[in-house]
Amino acid sequence: MDGVSGLTVREIRPGDGEGCARAWRDAGRHYAAIVPEVVQEPDPEGLVEWFEQAIGEPREEDTAWLVAEDDGQVVGLIEAAVIRPAPDARWQIQRDLSRVRLVINALAVAAECRRQGTGTALMAAAEAWGRRRGAEIAVTDTNLSSPLSVPFYEKRMAYHRQGITLRKALRPA
Repeated sequence: MDGVSGLTVREIRPGDGEGCARAWRDAGRHYAAIVPEVVQEPDPEGLVEWFEQAIGEPREEDTAWLVAEDDGQVVGLIEAAVIRPAPDARWQIQRDLSRVRLVINALAVAAECRRQGTGTALMAAAEAWGRRRGAEIAVTDTNLSSPLSVPFYEKRMAYHRQGITLRKALRPA
C-alpha cells in the first residue's frame, strides 16, 4: 500500500526489528516525558531481538502488524486486531460489543517522521484492513495528556472520545 510521498505501508516481516525498536523507543521516550508514572522508555538492550522474535511468531488471522517504510527504512509500526462479537453480545449493555470492532493496540512513529503523514498512513492502512474483515467501528486509546496524539486522533483521524480510563496507584498495605 502506498502512502505519503515515497512512504510505503506493508505487513511486518523479519528484519524489521531495528526500525520497529527505534520507533517504539521514541514513542516510549515521548510518553515517559509526559506521564512517567505510567510510561517508561523501553530498555534498548535486547529490544531489536524482542521485536524480531515477536515478528517471527505466528499471528492469528484477525491480528495485523504493519510497518511504514521510507527509503527502505522502517519508520513506524501499528498493531491492530479485529474483535468479533462475543456469543453473549445480545445481553450486553454496550452496543459496540455486538459489532465487529477494529482495535488499534499500538501505533509508534520514529520521532523524526512525526507530523509528516506516517501515522496517518499507518492508521488508514489498519482501518482498510479492518474494513476488509468486516469491522464496523474502530477504537483505540491514548494518553489524554499527549499534545501530539490527542489532536492526531481527534482532528486528523476523526476519532471521538468515548470514555475515560481511570487509574489509581495502590500502595502496599
